[in-house]
Amino acid sequence: MAKRAPKRTAQQRKRLILESAQAMFAASNYARVSTAELAKAAGISEPALYRYFSSKKELFICTIKAAGKRLLDIWERLAGEVVDPLEVIQAICLSYYDHLRSRSPVMKLLFQALSETDDEEIRQALHDNFAGFIRFLKENIEEGKRQGLIRQDVNSTAAAWQLMAFGLTLDLFHPLGLDERLNRSHVEEWQRLYVDSIRERAPRADKTEAVR
Repeated sequence: MAKRAPKRTAQQRKRLILESAQAMFAASNYARVSTAELAKAAGISEPALYRYFSSKKELFICTIKAAGKRLLDIWERLAGEVVDPLEVIQAICLSYYDHLRSRSPVMKLLFQALSETDDEEIRQALHDNFAGFIRFLKENIEEGKRQGLIRQDVNSTAAAWQLMAFGLTLDLFHPLGLDERLNRSHVEEWQRLYVDSIRERAPRADKTEAVR
């Protein structure tokens, strides 16, 4: 007799529902996906779905929050692997490109959610996500200033949003069918241009010293 698969804990079941819902919402959109389809994708009944989430909107908001946390976790892991804040930026840019190439539904989910921002709760969930992204990037830029690697005159908030805009632009390539126009070398050049725009320059040698 075949052994029965071990019963999942409530936490494992909830994580499975979130993961399958993330893919469903990204493939379609919030309005079109039904709770019956969400339950089927998770391998549970519709009544069982409501034991974990009170409504489709609550599930949607939870997927948005989970997507934001996942991205921040990746950035924090990368930041923990290097000391130089400029290297953190470079690692984030390249890992973000690789993440998009993997066809992860995370970024598409966030784009889908932007069309639902007339709903205050959905807008707040997205606001909290992006506030967290900007806070992380800003703190990294501030650390670069403290280490003398980033110019003191750089506005940390503006620079953080500029880097965020870089990521949002990358998000557009696949949905618009432009993948063949962007490769890793393009992204490497793009992040070099950004880093060079904020990097602290070495002081120029005094002309007298240069003559000597």
